[in-house]
Amino acid sequence: MSTYKLNLARVRGLPAADELAEIMTVFGLPEGTGYGVLSADAAGDTLHARIVAFDAKSVETLDRETGEVGNTIIETVTPVAFAAYRQAERLEVYSGSMPAIFHVAEFFGSELALAVVVDPVELDLLSAVDRLLREQPKCQLRSATTSDYAASSYMIGGYGPKFMDTDHGRIFLEEYLAGLKSVQLRFAGPNGRVTVTLRPNGCLNYTCNDDDQSHVRSILRKLI
Repeated sequence: MSTYKLNLARVRGLPAADELAEIMTVFGLPEGTGYGVLSADAAGDTLHARIVAFDAKSVETLDRETGEVGNTIIETVTPVAFAAYRQAERLEVYSGSMPAIFHVAEFFGSELALAVVVDPVELDLLSAVDRLLREQPKCQLRSATTSDYAASSYMIGGYGPKFMDTDHGRIFLEEYLAGLKSVQLRFAGPNGRVTVTLRPNGCLNYTCNDDDQSHVRSILRKLI
């Protein structure tokens, strides 16, 4: 069992996948830029790629002989794996969360100077939950987190209940839909149990048998 990420966004204005792969391959890993390309391959109208975002971090260091504290600048990298579907106008980022989507958008616009527009998605959590409960075998609503829950007139704040009963959990979701931050469900996959976490910004997590990864991914992308 492994845990995977699937962060979804809309993308418009992409060039042909083979053209974009060539542009990215030529871009490579230049010095003095904020991004670099590790790989870029086209398959039909789909681009599969891995980029890195470079950053600098100041680290305090100690000279043990003199007792002086100094600063050293080190380069950090954030790898981002993604797939861009031109015809479907869909971007799938397989690492990080919303900042990883922003990295891809900035790379296209700033480094490659492409007129590509990347927009976050809004996932209708209630509709997504209902679809999974209806279509996936042995599907159960497990838990939720909400930012706006009032147990009484004297207490209000975040809340993360676990549900023993799917029907009662579904009622809770409907009542506190506006403040929902995430919902977790569990269902049966071809080779074992699948646990998925849905968020309204389209940043999803799932845990499953390694052989079920592509199967679960195809289920989740249909929720948007």
